[in-house]
Amino acid sequence: MAFFSKEIIASIREQSLSSESHSAISSEALSVIYRHRLFKLFVPGELNGAAESLPAAIRIFEEASHIDGSFGWLITIGSGGGYFASIFAPEVAAELFTPDDAVVAGSGHPIGTVHNVPGGYRATGSWRYCSGADFATIFTANCVLPDGTVRSFIFSPDQVQVTRDWDAYGLKATSSHTISVSDAFVPEGRTFDIANGKRYYEHPIYDYPFIPFAEASFAAVNIGICRHFFEEAESVLKLYQSAGNEQRYNFVHDLILRQRSLLNQAVEVFYLAVERSWTALLNDKKMEDQMLNEVSHTAKKSVSVALSAAQAVYPYLGLSVAMEHTALNRCWRDLHTASQHILLKSFE
Repeated sequence: MAFFSKEIIASIREQSLSSESHSAISSEALSVIYRHRLFKLFVPGELNGAAESLPAAIRIFEEASHIDGSFGWLITIGSGGGYFASIFAPEVAAELFTPDDAVVAGSGHPIGTVHNVPGGYRATGSWRYCSGADFATIFTANCVLPDGTVRSFIFSPDQVQVTRDWDAYGLKATSSHTISVSDAFVPEGRTFDIANGKRYYEHPIYDYPFIPFAEASFAAVNIGICRHFFEEAESVLKLYQSAGNEQRYNFVHDLILRQRSLLNQAVEVFYLAVERSWTALLNDKKMEDQMLNEVSHTAKKSVSVALSAAQAVYPYLGLSVAMEHTALNRCWRDLHTASQHILLKSFE
């Protein structure tokens, strides 16, 4: 069943070009996200969250990314921050995650530094690629403690300087800017270690390992963007047909069918792996390493197939695919940007 109505799809797509030109998601799109609690898919119900399952959420990520790449990426990244909600004491979690507009932006790179002070820490650092930085209510970043260990820190918007330097050629409306803090005080209660195992709220998602969780989420974004690319390619095909170029139409049409079939096969295997791991977690309270490895492998495979499928079709779409104002070109750029995430790469 589709999560988004036809009206929402039309509205978001109508704003896509303007959002890209302004390098920011529209206020209307943000309103849709807040209204449907799409930044709260993994936040507990006690904190005004939706508490979705992983299989249901990644299908929402795919559907949102099929509407528009930046829209889907922001929902995926923003909702992913809810994975941290159960780590904090209830009074801290309520303050951070209960507001309707609560959303996390941040970075996992351990490049900040801190020193101990009474009651907490003083942190300094700069982190790139923090999607949603323009509207985040919570900022997270990893810092290296004096003893060499890494810990995550939460900063409030008034502590953070946002440098609007996101200049990638795709996902332009994601506000994936650099954030910086200088000697910012962080109380002990606003620091965390996602690997410590302590949880204040019950939901299976908090027992799902973070890396395959993230890999599956990002894979869904790429799948959705690629599906949109094929739809836009078919729209271009109609021009060939109306111009009477049947040979060209038939060739590209058959090519799209073959590549879409390859994508569907890879996606089916990917979703099956996610479902199996989730069912095992629900039934057995644990997942075998082999299951998690399968999620990781099929996520990366589906992204690889999405890229190769789009690349196989691209050369036959004429100059329309090279025009930056077109949805077809935007899908191409978004796909090649989203697929660059390091978690989607295998170096074996």
